[in-house]
Amino acid sequence: RLVASSVAATLGAVAGASRRLAAAAPPKQRRTGCSAAAAVAAAAGDDISSKFQRTRIVTFAGMVLGYAVYYFTRLSFTYVGLAMRQDLGLSMVQLGAISSLFPLAYMNSKFLSGVLSDMLGSPVLIFSLGLILTGFLNIAFSTVSTVPMFTFIWVLNGLFQGCGATPCNKMLVNWFPAQSRGKWWSSWNASHNIGGFLIPLLAGGLAARYSWRAGMLGPGIIAVGTGILALFTMKDSPEKVGLPSAEDWAADHLGLASKRDGGQKEAEPAEIEQDEPKEAMWKTLFKNKFLWCMAAMHFFIYFIRQGVLNWAHFYIMDEFGVPAMEATARVSGFELGGLLGCIVSGQVSDWLINRFPERGAAGLRTQVMIAYSLVASAAVFCLWVLPPIAFFQWVSMAAFGFAIYGPQTLITMTGVETVPRKAAATAGGLLAYPAQLGSMCAGLPFALLVQEYGWSGFFPTLVVLSLVSAAVVVPGWNAPSYLQARRRAAAKAKA
Repeated sequence: RLVASSVAATLGAVAGASRRLAAAAPPKQRRTGCSAAAAVAAAAGDDISSKFQRTRIVTFAGMVLGYAVYYFTRLSFTYVGLAMRQDLGLSMVQLGAISSLFPLAYMNSKFLSGVLSDMLGSPVLIFSLGLILTGFLNIAFSTVSTVPMFTFIWVLNGLFQGCGATPCNKMLVNWFPAQSRGKWWSSWNASHNIGGFLIPLLAGGLAARYSWRAGMLGPGIIAVGTGILALFTMKDSPEKVGLPSAEDWAADHLGLASKRDGGQKEAEPAEIEQDEPKEAMWKTLFKNKFLWCMAAMHFFIYFIRQGVLNWAHFYIMDEFGVPAMEATARVSGFELGGLLGCIVSGQVSDWLINRFPERGAAGLRTQVMIAYSLVASAAVFCLWVLPPIAFFQWVSMAAFGFAIYGPQTLITMTGVETVPRKAAATAGGLLAYPAQLGSMCAGLPFALLVQEYGWSGFFPTLVVLSLVSAAVVVPGWNAPSYLQARRRAAAKAKA
């Protein structure tokens, strides 16, 4: 019994000493296991963030390159038409007939590709296959020699050209959070200018050096190769590759930034969309009054844009006796100003959203559009009243391009930000209709206006229309984005 008591006492003493040693151990040693787990979690988070940014950049680069190449296959005919006329003896009427149905096909294609992107959930598939098919159609165009076949192939080309923009709209919404979307969207929109700048050199250069068939064949081959590359490198959304959504990634990323800055900056949570009301997509879109405002502005912006582009060089030639080549040079500032305008519009609207996070994000972008429309009216007025000096007219056209490309960039982006992500591409397709209608309707009305009232009727009308384009979106001055509206509704319900 004595031995048993001694052993028990010894074991008790050892256990007590162990507990005291553990209690006396430095806190750092006790936290070693927790710190190791935290380090592993942090490393995993860094890996996810790195993969997110890398995949996003590759997808964005594919959008910019791919959409610029869409412009190659869309405008190739424009820059080989003269060589076709000389080689095949085609008349101007025949050349006009070949392209006459293209705008109608293109307008419907943008809508249908948007619906398909939302239904299939794979904008990359629609974008890539459309680009490959437009490439093959340009190649096919180079192999035929009759007007009916030219027209048939070019209408088919129009049907697949719309597969470029609306899938990109959906991918931009999927990959970029609201706080920085304007910057990325406007940068993507610059692919319009890149493609428009390069295709005269490519198609026109090949046609002049070899033949018009080479001018169609070159862009076609480039489009097929680019489409295949896009299919295998671009990704539809972060979630499809096991990554957090753009809004969730931004919340984590900005949360870390706010801790470093000592602030409290909150990103909109993507989880809000999971609780969205189960309502038919079409009903959701047609009930959205903000979309109707954007549609009205889109019509007027394209109506004014096409009116100026169609008639500005005629005004300079007829009114001041300037030769055709010099008149074309004087209006060339439009595209350069447009490139600057689209980039600045995205940057400024993003800055406003980050500067005033509690205000309606869609409304802040709308305010930028209104400012741009006022600049457009001033630019048109200057083109009319300033002395006919080449520099003044070039600057006026550059200012007009700047003012037109701003709303042109923001309208679709802001519209799709007010609808659920699942309907983003469809909303973009719907907003394409008024834009194309505006372009199509600009020809005859302005021609009759100039014929009846001359330039003194043409320019005041453009000024008024620019002001109208601003007025139709005033109701959206304070409009929230879709996520903001859902967040406010959830907060109100909790209260």
